[in-house]
Amino acid sequence: MIKSLRVAGLLSFTSVKRGNVGIILLTILILSLVSLNLLFIPGLLHGLVTGANNQLRNTYSGDIIVESNTVNPLLNNVENLINKISAIDGVAAATPRNSLGAEFVFENERTAALVYGVQPDTETNVFTISKSMIDGSYLSPDDRDQIVLGIQLAGADKPNLELYARSLLKVHAGDKVDLTYGNGIQRTYTVKGIFNTEFLQTDAQAFVSQAEMQSVNPLAEGSAESINIKVTKDADITGIIEKINGIESGLKVLKWQDYAGIVRSLTDSFNVINTILNVVNLLIAGITVFIVTYIDVANRRRQIGVQRAIGITPGSIILSYLIRAVFYAVIAIVLSLLLFTFVVAPFEAKYPFHFPFGAVDLVVGWPDILHMTVIVLSVSLVASFLPAQGMMRMKIMDAIWG
Repeated sequence: MIKSLRVAGLLSFTSVKRGNVGIILLTILILSLVSLNLLFIPGLLHGLVTGANNQLRNTYSGDIIVESNTVNPLLNNVENLINKISAIDGVAAATPRNSLGAEFVFENERTAALVYGVQPDTETNVFTISKSMIDGSYLSPDDRDQIVLGIQLAGADKPNLELYARSLLKVHAGDKVDLTYGNGIQRTYTVKGIFNTEFLQTDAQAFVSQAEMQSVNPLAEGSAESINIKVTKDADITGIIEKINGIESGLKVLKWQDYAGIVRSLTDSFNVINTILNVVNLLIAGITVFIVTYIDVANRRRQIGVQRAIGITPGSIILSYLIRAVFYAVIAIVLSLLLFTFVVAPFEAKYPFHFPFGAVDLVVGWPDILHMTVIVLSVSLVASFLPAQGMMRMKIMDAIWG
């Protein structure tokens, strides 16, 4: 075995040393691009999925959502309920929310959106919306007759927005907008600020203080449509949900995944796209190595016949091609890792991709690198073995004399 390995090593070294430099470099280049693609595409899609989920949790739903599971859609005695929830180990913060649909009017523009009544002091402990203000400022607990709008609702003279045509087009902080709530009550609000979380569903919403919401909807006093909860890092969400259910009956406790909706559908689609692109990459890598090996074997047919005639075993010859394939693959993997680490990742971090879910970073971990390495090595070995094995089935004299 050791002797066969030495012979195979010598044959592969000689083959590389005397091989066509252009073909060798082209093979390594193609394998490098395939390896880089096997890092970049999954990294981009993982980053998109991670970013979308983080935006959903930080700006739209929280980690856990508590709603009413009774005929009454509102949770009563909310303050007491929030105190009990906040006392549960693993709960970082909790905040109540109420909402009403409303029609917005500014100059000649009209649109409809949900208006949320929030407690700004607790809201900022659960959500990061207050950190995304691009014009004006966020709400204060005692604010009345003031409202903050999402960028997709305000428009703010940004025609490149996804929902600009359905927005109020030109609203900025300090402007006044007229609202007609679903219950018929009309209000005129001064826009205190405009936020841009880069999460489409959140940026199409509006917020007023809980005190203002109660003046519009008296049923909201002491009640809440939902309680949104933020948990600590690595907290047991399932265990927390069980404890919340044990506080009292009539509660409907949901995980943030239950609010994912279209985000979950999109992330599932991204995973399918990732699988398809990986298959294409495998085919490209496999075909490249197969063609290079096949041409080399065909051109060296007589030489291989002579090698077998002087006693070199078919196993040693096949092994030499496998060693050469591993050599090409290892160089390609190292080059792709260097390119990704020092070129692609820094460039993408400086100029990130922007989706309706926010900026997307490349998310690549050791499992992804190991996965790429195994795939490239496996495909290279299989694609190199097949043509070499086929040549070994030819009789020695046929190989020598063609």
